[in-house]
Amino acid sequence: MTMLPRLQAEETLSAISSGLLSSGYADKKDLTRAVGRLEKVAGGGRRKALKPTPQTLASMGIQTVTVPPSSKSGEVGDDR
Repeated sequence: MTMLPRLQAEETLSAISSGLLSSGYADKKDLTRAVGRLEKVAGGGRRKALKPTPQTLASMGIQTVTVPPSSKSGEVGDDR
């Protein structure tokens, strides 16, 4: 029966935190940290990073060079 009071306490703390964060009086750092924790819990843990596309990198000012794939039959030292 010790689990029920613990769950009630967690829910109460969550409600207090939600009220404080939505009131506009919380620091931006605290709000960002709280949202990050909620996203982590909602996502089931660590969020998977997406592989950036050349367009995404270009929008960040990172230049990319596309290299055509090499042909297997034209490789040097291919003795088939």
